[in-house]
Formats: sequence, structure tokens, C-alpha cells
Amino acid sequence: MTATAAASVGGAPPAVSLWDTHCHLADARFADDRADVLGRARVAGVVAIVVVGASPEAWSPVAALAAGTAADVALPLAAGLHPHEARQASRTAWRALEEVLAAPAAVALGEIGLDYHYDLSPRDAQRHAFAHQLEMAARLGLPVILHERQAAADLLDVLRAVGVPPAGGVWHCFSGDADLARQALDLGFHLGFGGLATFPKGTDAVRAAARLCPRERLLLETDAPYLSPAPYRGRRNEPARVADVLAFLAALRAEPPAVLAAATTANAAALFRGRAQ
Repeated sequence: MTATAAASVGGAPPAVSLWDTHCHLADARFADDRADVLGRARVAGVVAIVVVGASPEAWSPVAALAAGTAADVALPLAAGLHPHEARQASRTAWRALEEVLAAPAAVALGEIGLDYHYDLSPRDAQRHAFAHQLEMAARLGLPVILHERQAAADLLDVLRAVGVPPAGGVWHCFSGDADLARQALDLGFHLGFGGLATFPKGTDAVRAAARLCPRERLLLETDAPYLSPAPYRGRRNEPARVADVLAFLAALRAEPPAVLAAATTANAAALFRGRAQ
């Protein structure tokens, strides 16, 4: 997205600094034009992109991206064993994950959690891997990035049994209702909102949650290459479109975009320990 295009849809002007707090930038769908993607992000005002590795196969590529951070767009990294990959949990996998998280660019453990929609790993394995990684995050002093789909009750049960890591975390791609949002906020989590909130159908509950979320606990994300915001739905998502998410949420919450941009950027820098600054 160019600066002109961002302004034309009410997005953040280039002078505004934005974080995309969740992006799978190492995904093969960015292999041919990753530099251009980063260039468009910077033009849109993005100064930092949390690059997420959610499987053992993704950890090394994400670490390599973070190590090669360009001067104008920081690429802090997050790594974890996604619930889809919980069947891969082993001592070897946990050692490899800790090695990745020892990198200076590592700012979070995730994404981790439970996914009962696809059930690509047995539910018991998901819960065990989730609990183990919560304990790991507490030991390493890192915040967590949560993934949840059709598993909110069990996810909350595990969080309450094991404990939320002292560094807190974000409930990424929040898709619950206002009641679930309040429970997550009561546990100390930030809420991450992206393209899903902009979808015209079936997301009234998510928008209600986005309205009630305190400004100091709200984060912007794309989850690129997934979940492009309207009107780009169905196309590959990319970090520049976090400006569209900002524009939508600012209108939804009746807040000036610049104010919301400044707040969410400060929230991200604080949660992710400022390592990308």
C-alpha cells in the first residue's frame, strides 16, 4: 500500500509509527517479494513486525529473518509450538525452541494455545504442550502469544491452573465475544485485533470486544499472509494492511487514528520489552 492509498482509505499516514504484532513473514507466500512487502509496510508507517514461527520447521527461517533485520523495519521474533503441531512435542523440540528464544531478537513465546476446530493434534497433546510452554515462558521471562479456536473454556482452565507468565501476553486474533474479552483482560492479557474484525458478516461479537477493550491493552496485527482485512479479503495479507486495521478500529471506537496508533505502538513496545527499539 502506498502512502497515498493508505490516506485514501483513512489509514495511518507514513509519519505514524505502527507495529504489526503478528505476521508469518517467513511463509513461502512471501518468498518472491519479501523485500517489496517490507518496503510497502514501511511506506504505510510500520516500524516493527513481530515475525512468528509456529512450528519446528519455521523456527530457523524466522530466526534468520530477525537476524537480518533491515534498519528501517525491525523484525523481533516470536517462536512456539502451535496447537496444530503439538504432536511434535519432544525433549528435542523443546531444546530447539529454547535455543531460538535465546536470540537477542526473541520477544515472545508463541503462538501457543488450543485449537479444537481442526484438531490436527490430539486435544490432550495440545493441553500438555500449552501448559509446558506457559511454564517455559515464565522461566524465560517472556510474554506469550495465545492462539484459541473453539477451545476458550479449556484454554482458560489451563491458564488458571498453570498461571499466566509474569510478562503477560496477547490473545492474538481475538475472535471471542465481550464476555470472553473481559475474562482475558482480567487475566492481564492484551487483545490483538486484525482483519477478522473488519469482516462484514459474523463478527459483531468481535467488534463489541474491540470496542470495550481499554486502549492501553489493545494491539494491532495482520496475521499475514492470512485474514486480509476488507476490502482485500481473499487476497494474500501483508503487514502494510495493519494501517487498514488501525483505520477500521479507530472508526469503530470513535477515536482519532493518530491517538490509537500511538497507544497501540506504545503497548506493543512495552509488552515486547522494547527489543526492537
